[in-house]
Amino acid sequence: MSLDGNIVRHLTKEFNEILITGRIIKIYQLSKYDLLLNINTKQGKKQLLISSSPNYSRIHLTEMKYEKPNTPPAFCMFLRKHLEGGIINTIYQKGNDRVIVFEIKKRNELGDLSIKNLIVEVMGRHSNLIITSNDFKIMESIKHQMPFDGNERTLFPGAIYEFPYTDKINPYNETKRNIFLDNPDNINYQKILSNFMGFSPLITAEIMYRFENSVLPIKTIFSNILSERNPVLISSKRDHFYFTDIKNKKGDRLNFDNVNKVVDRYYYDRDTIDIIKQKSKDTVKFIKNYISRLDNKIDKLNTDLRGTEKRDSFRIKGELIQTNLHTINKGDNTLTCNNYYSNEEITIELNNKLSPIENSKKYFKRYKKMKMSIPHINRQIAKAKLELRYFNQLMHQIDNASLKDIEEIKDELVDKKYIKRSFKFKRKKTKPNFETYYDDLGIEILVGKNNLQNSHITHKLAKHNEIWFHVKGAPGSHVVTRKTFPLEEETIRTAAQLAAHFSKMKTSGSVPVDYLEVRYIKKVPGKINSFVTYKNNKTIYIDPDENFILNLQKK
Repeated sequence: MSLDGNIVRHLTKEFNEILITGRIIKIYQLSKYDLLLNINTKQGKKQLLISSSPNYSRIHLTEMKYEKPNTPPAFCMFLRKHLEGGIINTIYQKGNDRVIVFEIKKRNELGDLSIKNLIVEVMGRHSNLIITSNDFKIMESIKHQMPFDGNERTLFPGAIYEFPYTDKINPYNETKRNIFLDNPDNINYQKILSNFMGFSPLITAEIMYRFENSVLPIKTIFSNILSERNPVLISSKRDHFYFTDIKNKKGDRLNFDNVNKVVDRYYYDRDTIDIIKQKSKDTVKFIKNYISRLDNKIDKLNTDLRGTEKRDSFRIKGELIQTNLHTINKGDNTLTCNNYYSNEEITIELNNKLSPIENSKKYFKRYKKMKMSIPHINRQIAKAKLELRYFNQLMHQIDNASLKDIEEIKDELVDKKYIKRSFKFKRKKTKPNFETYYDDLGIEILVGKNNLQNSHITHKLAKHNEIWFHVKGAPGSHVVTRKTFPLEEETIRTAAQLAAHFSKMKTSGSVPVDYLEVRYIKKVPGKINSFVTYKNNKTIYIDPDENFILNLQKK
């Protein structure tokens, strides 16, 4: 992983520059393993994100907007009790390991000054968040480890906290580092990775790459890399970030002012998607199952429709039986006669318990039933295809959804009676949770990310002469600028970027986006989602830019 001990070292340095003497004013628990601390500092209000997620563990300052849950979990309440209102006194890293300690001063209920340690271990699936007293007695942790679980350490209230053990060399200890590097047998990838504290495969591979492609000695290369500071995000098949440029990796490079910003940018989408996947898995499972059922239903209906193509054969058999009544005796099992439609001999099966006239009526009845079923089958196919389009659109909307958007999609499925509500009391009606953005000119732009939001902003909020945007010929968000024509190019391009980003074509290039006055939009009657028709539109072609959208979100 990119977030190794070296990244933590740079993060700790930046925390000391920004957060020291800062007051913790609010703590939120965003999900099972994610916490957000609002801190008042000399540089203004800052957000510190701490995650002990097995997939995306990290700690960094963030400028992104996160949804806060209405009800805080027990662990969050514990942190609020002991840390909110506290002053950050000291921040330090343990060696070059992925462990940061925040020493926080706060007065208790009696007015006495107490010190708590907030210890953040950023170690992948072993990550943890521990709060201890001043003497490192554990008060609580987000993950518990008991001695009988086979763990090396005990992390449970009442136990004494022990830092993770390592006998590796701190690479910033120049004396020990040089002693190790003096041995030529140690100058290889595996030895360096195994013996230096906080080293990841990424930095180890970079050291060996520069050593093999340079005349500089290994000690100089080590010293140069560890003293560099050029935070970069490298985008390729697999993205990487680091506190300095990794020359052995190919890809597009995006440079940042500090390490906090590059970590924030790298993890935002990944972590958000991971949290939403956890929260929406039941809804996604229901929608996928329903799509599968609709696919099977359409296949079966098409099979039934193809089966009606032989309906004329039953009519012909009925006619031939009537034409040859004089040759049929009651009790006959078959009738062999000439088919005057094809001038070929045909054998017709008969029910020997029925009279010839009854056998004829039986074939005519089957013919009429098949003929009458064709319009019904076509209607059922059209209805199933419309439902399939609706559920496929819901799947797309979940891809761009926030946690509140997921709840609205669930409510929509309940309102349409696709699923039953899991509790007795009716959910309180609230305004749809649409997004609001502002372009560089300060123009307000509304974005709907599901059917409820799309319908609300287009048919209720928007005025008739405001401008509506939508990708051409694909599912996507309704976007409305709260301004009439003429629009500045800056506003048009910003709204088009939003429409393209929150659509099924977000990864495409040169995406066509239609825009027009709201008065020219007409809701399609009888449709089960937010389908509309429109006229008098103009079209702009836009290349979706994710960084542009993220910068808008920061505003």
